[in-house]
Amino acid sequence: MLNERDALMDPAPISPAQDAPSNRIAWMLRIGTLLGLAIVLGRVVQLQVAPGEQLEGFVAARQTTQTLKSVRGDLLDRRGRVLATTRVGYRVIVDPVGLHQAMKKDPAVIDRVIVSLGQVIDLPIEQIADRLISKMVRNEQIRVAAKTQSTAPSSASFVMATLGSNTESAPKPIKRSRYLPMGSPMDQAKTQRLRELIKEQNLAGVTLEHTPMRVQTGEALVGSIVGKFGYTPEGTERTGVLGAEKLFNARLIGEDGSKTYVRDAKGRPLWVQRGAWVESSKGQDVRLSIDLELQRMVHEQLVRGVEDADAAGGRAIVLNPHTGEVLAMTDVLREIPGLQTVQWWDPKSDTPRPTMPEVKDQPRYKVLRDDPHRETEPALAYNRCLQDVYEPGSTFKPFAWTLAKSKGLLPDDEVLDIKQKSARTEYGRVITDVYSYPDLDNWDAVLRYSSNIGMWKATSRLTHDELRLMVESLGFGNRTGIGLAGESSGIVRSKKDWTDYTQTSVGMGYAVAVTPIQMVRAFSVFARKGEMAGTLPEVRLSAAGDRNKPGMVGDEIVVERVFSAESVQRTIAPMREVAQRMDKNAARQYPDDPEPRYSMFGKSGTTLISMVPPAGLLAPKSKRTYYEKQHHSSFIVAAPADDPEIVVLVVIDDIGPERVDKKQHFGSWVAGPVVRRIVEDALPYLGVEADIEPDEVVAGQ
Repeated sequence: MLNERDALMDPAPISPAQDAPSNRIAWMLRIGTLLGLAIVLGRVVQLQVAPGEQLEGFVAARQTTQTLKSVRGDLLDRRGRVLATTRVGYRVIVDPVGLHQAMKKDPAVIDRVIVSLGQVIDLPIEQIADRLISKMVRNEQIRVAAKTQSTAPSSASFVMATLGSNTESAPKPIKRSRYLPMGSPMDQAKTQRLRELIKEQNLAGVTLEHTPMRVQTGEALVGSIVGKFGYTPEGTERTGVLGAEKLFNARLIGEDGSKTYVRDAKGRPLWVQRGAWVESSKGQDVRLSIDLELQRMVHEQLVRGVEDADAAGGRAIVLNPHTGEVLAMTDVLREIPGLQTVQWWDPKSDTPRPTMPEVKDQPRYKVLRDDPHRETEPALAYNRCLQDVYEPGSTFKPFAWTLAKSKGLLPDDEVLDIKQKSARTEYGRVITDVYSYPDLDNWDAVLRYSSNIGMWKATSRLTHDELRLMVESLGFGNRTGIGLAGESSGIVRSKKDWTDYTQTSVGMGYAVAVTPIQMVRAFSVFARKGEMAGTLPEVRLSAAGDRNKPGMVGDEIVVERVFSAESVQRTIAPMREVAQRMDKNAARQYPDDPEPRYSMFGKSGTTLISMVPPAGLLAPKSKRTYYEKQHHSSFIVAAPADDPEIVVLVVIDDIGPERVDKKQHFGSWVAGPVVRRIVEDALPYLGVEADIEPDEVVAGQ
């Protein structure tokens, strides 16, 4: 029998009949609760996914969609080195309203803001002050107009009418501007400096905003090729605006994403709906054909060549003749003190076109155009390899010589009588040669010694249409299609203006104006191999090759045939001798330079610099419209001679007067040694084996 304590601890047994009703009630409560929760949850989902017409307007009014900006792809050199990339930077934002309010307590704060920003951002103080004060004045006009609204039907329409806005359409309230960007994105060092100034100087209304910034790694070397990433003319978005940044913009930009979220009454985010978050995708990387290290080599040798010649500038290009890739392209300008400007307008007679001084009395004139942005922002520099034309002189002779040879007009066994230094054409023009040679009696010697008289005789056997068609077929008179802005098409005389005088001049490289990029492309007809010899490659700025490598483009190479393969091979032999003669001369000039290890063939050229008067004026009265004592000198080669991998052109602009007086201004004297150094630097770097043994060099000299 249980004691009283045990009876209190143990509950009395409940019969099954008594337990059943309570269990049913409990289960019904549970099921009802679950159903209620399901209904509420379903309603919430329905309101988010498909709200009714009455609620849709309220929900939409509290939805915010933000763009998730894509990251721009990188520009790489042909070996994958970064030339331009995107990094996070900071941009200065000024709140004109906040600054104006702070001035009520401290009037000097605006001066501190202007001076402090001028120490950091890339705008002059005058421009900072003008932009800031103009915006503050505008804000004050809006505030005053809104305050004096009593005589207007509505504040919005009154403000718009007061400020001169069009009130025919529905008026929209005009708010004071509180967001004024200042300058370009800044790097970390400038950002930290501005943070310190904001704290030290108590710069009211000045804040920093995260923004992507485009950074170039080799701006001094490739700035004009890479170009610029900036705002569109409308100022609404940023895009490629110059150079490769513009050319490959469609591949670089990527695709923006977006996020849409619902806000509460105070504008705070509540939730993001399913499918309302779309990730952005990074733009493609693009490899350029330019090799940054090769660009450095070429630039250094060009600078040395320009200084050695006391020249005002120089240009150089290295091209792969098989793929059309531009491996290096650079130009330099050199400050020459004391240059004078031609007096295009005669102040005494108040008439244009004065007479030029006698040749002996002419000073050294300024013949190259100014490039004010070159030092401050290389991306804005002129690319003179594409934009500035020159008459190619004797470097043009191989083209006319090959055409006449291919037509059987220059027999190998013909003996020429052209050893005299001058000759008169049938139409009365006097043709002169600088030098004469004992063996200048055959057509190979005409090209080897660059005889003007010989080229006159050769081109006189061609019809005008034949020579002019060849010039156009080589791409002269048309842009190469490299895709960079500002490229010149050059100058080729029209058919109706083509005379006997033109025919003779073109054969010698005058009366036709070309760009360096056109010349290296045209000379590639001699450098291409096998069946491709005699064809013209399409010039390209994108790297060609394995499409699986990051940034490779792999576009098809388009070619056009100009000469037969056999005819261009026939032209190479005399051009090899031209290069060998230049090397002998260079060895005497620069005995400390190493001996050549690579064979090459090519041609030199020297021309007077033509006068280009300002628009609306004529060149001064003179026997010839040239600067009589100032020259372009050039040399173009393909190397190695038996199996060319590169075409190299160097143009030295405006050789110094001492060189001219000593007759050491010719292409073989000033441009040839630079070409040789570039070849000797470039081919080992490109992995090309040397084809000249040291003992061969000694024997050849």
